[in-house]
Amino acid sequence: MLMELTMSAAIWQVMVDISVIGTLLLIGEFLRAKVKLLQTILVPPAVIAGFLALMFGPQSPVEQLKVLPLSSSFGTYASVLIVVIFAATPIGDKPQKEAMSGSRLSGMFFNVTGIAVLQYAVGMLVTLVLLVKLYPSLNENFGLMMATGFYGGHGTAAAVGSALNNLGVPNMTDLGNACATIGIVGGIISGMIIINWGTRKGYTHYVDNPSELPTEMRTGLVAPANQKSCAKGTVASICLDPLGFHVGIVMFACWVGYMASAWFASWTLNTFSIKISIPEFCLSLIAGILLNGLLNKTGTHKYVDRGTVQRIQGTATDFLMISGIGSLNLSVVFEYAIPLIVVCAVGFLINWIWFMAIGAKSSEEDWFERNMMVWGHATGVAATGVLLQRVVDPELKSRGIEDSGIADVFNRPILIALQVFPPIVIVNMGTYGSWIVTGVCFACVAVMWIFAYITKGWVPRRPIKTY
Repeated sequence: MLMELTMSAAIWQVMVDISVIGTLLLIGEFLRAKVKLLQTILVPPAVIAGFLALMFGPQSPVEQLKVLPLSSSFGTYASVLIVVIFAATPIGDKPQKEAMSGSRLSGMFFNVTGIAVLQYAVGMLVTLVLLVKLYPSLNENFGLMMATGFYGGHGTAAAVGSALNNLGVPNMTDLGNACATIGIVGGIISGMIIINWGTRKGYTHYVDNPSELPTEMRTGLVAPANQKSCAKGTVASICLDPLGFHVGIVMFACWVGYMASAWFASWTLNTFSIKISIPEFCLSLIAGILLNGLLNKTGTHKYVDRGTVQRIQGTATDFLMISGIGSLNLSVVFEYAIPLIVVCAVGFLINWIWFMAIGAKSSEEDWFERNMMVWGHATGVAATGVLLQRVVDPELKSRGIEDSGIADVFNRPILIALQVFPPIVIVNMGTYGSWIVTGVCFACVAVMWIFAYITKGWVPRRPIKTY
């Protein structure tokens, strides 16, 4: 009976946590719609809500400000929500074959994927050469955190941090989330600075004055005349609510991924007396890919609305960001503030060098617009890239979003491998393993660079075009 009461209280606490997160999200949107400064720097409502959760939640540095009834397990939602995000990623996706060819796509693939791998390589190199010598207590896995947070965002930071915690490496979730927060906020602010610089240099093709943003982009509220349906009903609501139908599909992939992870860990323990765990988010992605393939093969994909799946994924991402930022252990962040500042500063620096040396020569037309998509993706999440591209390409004529999305289809195995294997190698092989990870990452960038050169996806003598 006591067990049932405890479980009942825990379930109600989950509901309270979700209710508070939802309320904070509404407050974040209200502040975005009303505060000019937040509109100017385009801070996402979920980031605002995350800082409110941090300021007034259980991790608040001021005892008197801990007024939000969030549970002590509030931060663990991120490691669960990332499973939903990864499971939903492939479901309903059916890329057109004719779009998957040509030098434009080759250039975008190298542009998008190369910077992600380079962030891992440089982050590890700076950590091994400098940071662990200045901070002997700093675990070498810290070298993965800049790329994990910058390119991957809060979701990947939660996933990799959780995996490292299971491998006996503490605090990486907090450090990864700190990098992700710095990346997404700094990426938007620096992105707007770059856009203003680019318009003055004549690099932008479709806008001359980026300060004249549409009201809906500034406030986040869409006027009734411009509102569009964000999903469509593929099943009769009298039979089954369409949202429930799509939630069921996504959660099925989550369940398969979770069960596969538990089975594999149990099987390796019983067979080899060594427990080897594959993260749930990784196997949920595989489950989503297999499920999507089955849907496409059987023709039942016509009953799956990609827009609805993306709404589920987007909601999970917003809630995850709030959980990740709001549960930051500030004592850990402050303890490693200097390494965080150094590695994030290096991250922005290599992003800028890449932007001009690679991005500017990876597209013959609309290079600046297409690379704002890459800049946003490389400092935060894909949504940040979409936002920045829309500032300079309101009608999305440059195909930066479409081509980066297609490139993401091909680079998923590479990025998933970078999230899964380096922590295992570093934990089991120590400094030797860290150098192996660093070298392999640099080698991958070199191979992609050669491929892009051969396929004319990157042309070194291509002039930087102005309009």
